Amino acid sequence: MRKETSRAIQGTWILTIASLLSELLSAIYRIPLQNIVGDRGYFIYQQVYPIYGIFSVLALSGLPVIISKIFAQQNSEFAKSRLMRNIFGLLTAICILITILLWGSSRKLAFFMGDINLYHEIRAVSLTFLLIPFEASLRGYFQSELIMEPSAISQISEQLVRIIVIIGAAMLFGKGMLNEYQMGTIANSGAFIGGLFAVAVLGVAMLIRHPFVKSNQPSDLKFEKGLGLEIVLIIIFTGVTIFYQFIDSFSMLRLLMRSGHQLAEAEILKGVFDRAQPLIQLGIVISLSFVSTIMPQLKSDKFDMNRQLIGKMMRVCLWLATAETAGLVSLMPVVNTMLFTNSDGSFALGVYMMSIVIVSGINLMIAVTSSDNEKNLVKLLIFLVSLVAKVVLNILLIPHFSIVGAALATVLSELIILSGLLIIYSKDRGILLIGRKFTLKVLSSGLFMALCVRTLEKFINHYLFLTRVNSILISLVLIPVGIIIYLYLSKILNILDKSEWRILPMGKLLIKIMRIE
Repeated sequence: MRKETSRAIQGTWILTIASLLSELLSAIYRIPLQNIVGDRGYFIYQQVYPIYGIFSVLALSGLPVIISKIFAQQNSEFAKSRLMRNIFGLLTAICILITILLWGSSRKLAFFMGDINLYHEIRAVSLTFLLIPFEASLRGYFQSELIMEPSAISQISEQLVRIIVIIGAAMLFGKGMLNEYQMGTIANSGAFIGGLFAVAVLGVAMLIRHPFVKSNQPSDLKFEKGLGLEIVLIIIFTGVTIFYQFIDSFSMLRLLMRSGHQLAEAEILKGVFDRAQPLIQLGIVISLSFVSTIMPQLKSDKFDMNRQLIGKMMRVCLWLATAETAGLVSLMPVVNTMLFTNSDGSFALGVYMMSIVIVSGINLMIAVTSSDNEKNLVKLLIFLVSLVAKVVLNILLIPHFSIVGAALATVLSELIILSGLLIIYSKDRGILLIGRKFTLKVLSSGLFMALCVRTLEKFINHYLFLTRVNSILISLVLIPVGIIIYLYLSKILNILDKSEWRILPMGKLLIKIMRIE
């Protein structure tokens, strides 16, 4: 049990560090991209990003998470071999159909997005769906065995290649060799090229391990009751922010123009709003990595044995997500200037950052309750209600509050899901493995830290004009201050116990320095 616990924690941090590095690269490349192509060029690139986001959810998180759980339920290598063939065949058929539909409807989709010239970009992104059968099935298998290295290496490789293509396209645009739409098409094709490298890495790892055996012996596959709906829920909720971004892609331009903005001005505002996406993804990475490790532990014959470990991992994950949210909200003008040369839209982006802790909580709750077949249909209905709410709130808020209204619409829609989940489990809070007292302590600590950091940031800004260089200096001062405040509050409020501190990177060192008993 101790060895499996150690593997689970180690696997979590391998995947977390790889995902953080991948998303950090994703955030960093947007700096030269936006600086070279401007807010309008950035908008053109980002407008079809939700389609890539759906691919990313299916290939990196949603499908691998649920596939890993199915693999973990099988009792023999024969069954796993058969399962791999079945999953790969089914995914291949579905993904070929999705690619054909996206390619064929690209012009109509571009029209509804507000710019018919985007259809080449949509076609470029549609090709990535052909890679899902390879990436999802192989990552799912490795994660079921708590072997996270292939998933981690493939994810970083994919991102590096994709970034090289994107920056190359931006540089060609900067030299006048491409127009904005050609730049966007080549940049978005980087997802497919990077995906090919990821498939190569996963394929080599599978050949080295050659875990599957050929056999004519009958091998029964084990599937939980209600598996189909569980798959839908995991995919939807691990990519919940992508669905809201999709709604924004189809509605924001027209709603901004309705409020009096010209098309070019509306595109720039949407580009500013899209600055939040890499930061949101970076923040949510930790919860998705924890979910990837938790899911294989949920197979029925091991859940009771692993219940304590799962609870500890969920508490640590929520603690980290709260710190991320509080830090980004309090430092948003500084972070915005540091990354994108100016602080335009900082209030809207700060509101948007609230999504990190909300979506992290949603992901954890869905993961640990995914096998609750009686309430899974209700969860799906809650999600659909939140989508309707997002559309309605966009229509009501964007014409009056511009991009701040879009951010509020997203956060409020996410709160509908979180509140709905808490309500349906109000009489059985034990299944969520996170107590109300713990949650209040964590949120209070995050709020206090954010207020302290924001106050110091305001004070410093009286003496320093907010430039990119100064924003870097301010960050180097205030980020450590925020960390120290949050760690101190966590200690005096006993938010984490000693075993939970050990789950953190350098946890033993923190225990020693902070003298945690």
